Amino acid sequence: MNRTEYTHTVTIAVPEALILDANHLALLLGESAADIETLQQTTYTDGTTEYAVAHTVVKDVFLQPTQTGTLPETPPHAEGMLDRDAAQRAFDSLNQPGGLLMAVDVDPHVQFAEWGLEPIPSEEPI
Repeated sequence: MNRTEYTHTVTIAVPEALILDANHLALLLGESAADIETLQQTTYTDGTTEYAVAHTVVKDVFLQPTQTGTLPETPPHAEGMLDRDAAQRAFDSLNQPGGLLMAVDVDPHVQFAEWGLEPIPSEEPI
């Protein structure tokens, strides 16, 4: 039997204005320096604000700050890259009006709809 430490999924929607801050939070809570590039472009909208979204598997440690209210110490992979103030701003905005949206162990498409988000139509070449 294979066991994994990845026991949850998270669905995240980040307003465009918070993408850089949210990437610092991803770097802090993630497992590699590549996590600084978790969110790249907006793909969903609520009609007013555009959002970058992600859905991924996570370990329990990823969710601990939501239970404790405290961000972890800076991990070795984030040394020299992490803007801790930016990560804190992103964390403080979690599930607040205009802030990051996060849900655990849900179908992402159902959750996006519950948040009132729809895919941004892609521009097709003529």
